[in-house]
Amino acid sequence: MTETHTARGFSLQDAHTALVAACAEVGLDSRDAVPLRVGENKLFRLTSAPVVVRIARSVDLLADVRKEVAIAAWLEEAGFPGVRLFPDCPQALVHEGRVVTFWQLVESADPAPGFKDLAVMLRELHALPKPVDLVLPLFDPLGRVEDRLDCAPSVPDKDIEFLRRRIKELYAEYNALEFALPAGHIHGDAHKGNLMRRTDGNVILIDFERFAFGPREWDISTAVGIPYQGFRWIEDEAYAQAVDAYGFDIARWPGFHTLRRIRETAMTTWLMQNVNHGSDIRVEFDRRMASLRHDVLPRAWRPF
Repeated sequence: MTETHTARGFSLQDAHTALVAACAEVGLDSRDAVPLRVGENKLFRLTSAPVVVRIARSVDLLADVRKEVAIAAWLEEAGFPGVRLFPDCPQALVHEGRVVTFWQLVESADPAPGFKDLAVMLRELHALPKPVDLVLPLFDPLGRVEDRLDCAPSVPDKDIEFLRRRIKELYAEYNALEFALPAGHIHGDAHKGNLMRRTDGNVILIDFERFAFGPREWDISTAVGIPYQGFRWIEDEAYAQAVDAYGFDIARWPGFHTLRRIRETAMTTWLMQNVNHGSDIRVEFDRRMASLRHDVLPRAWRPF
C-alpha cells in the first residue's frame, strides 16, 4: 500500500492508527499492543506475537526506512549483533502517512550496556566490510533540522531565527573540518539508548535509520565525547575505558567542538517537535535554547 501525503502531527493515537492498519495488512493481531518508546519514531510491542512494530512519523522518511531494512538484512547476514527484522513479513509499509516496519522482540536484561560497550560496538561496526551493492547516503549532520524549523509548533520567532543562523554557521564550520579518521559507514545516532542487553547477556545494536557514509568522528562524538565533555554523564575513568576500547580520543580532536554544537542543536530541535505535548517539554526546550545561546559546559539538560 502506498500514499503520497505527508503527515506532520505525530501523536500516540496517530501512530496507533497506522499500527492497526499495517498489522491488518500482514495478518498480525494488534489488539492490546503496548507502547514501548515515544520519540522520533513510536514503537509498540504486540501481545499476540514476539514482534515490535516501529512507526516512522512521516512518509517523507520512506527512503530512510527502506535503507534501515537493507542495513538490518546486511548486519544479520554478516552475523553482526544487531536487532533483527521479523522474518517473512513485508516491510516499510505506508499507512496513514506513516511508515511501518516489523522487528523481532528483544527481551532486555540488566545491567544496561555502558559507554565502553558502545565504544566496542562502534569499533566492530566500523571495521565490518560493507557490501558494494549497499549504497548509503552521504551523512548530513543537520539533515532533518531545517525541516523541523519549517513546521515548528508554537515556537517564538526569535528562537527560530537564532536556530537558522546557527545552522548556517555550523554547516560552514563542518564543511571546513579536517577529519583524522578514514570516512566510511556510520550508525549516525550512536548513543547508549541504541544498545540493548539480551537475556543471554549479549549486547546488540538497534535503530539503523540514520546510517550513512560519513566521518567516524561523528559516531564517537555522539557515543562518548558529548556525554563526557558536554554533559558530564561519564566519569573520567569510564571515558578513558571507552577511549581505549575504540582507540581514539575524540575530545582531543580539534573538530570536536563543532560536532558537539551540531549535536546539541539537533537534540534541541528534536525536542522542539513535541513542545505542545506537555509543560515539562516546553520548559526543557526553553532551557536548551538558553544554554545554546551561552556556551557554558557542562549542559544541565534533562533527558527525554
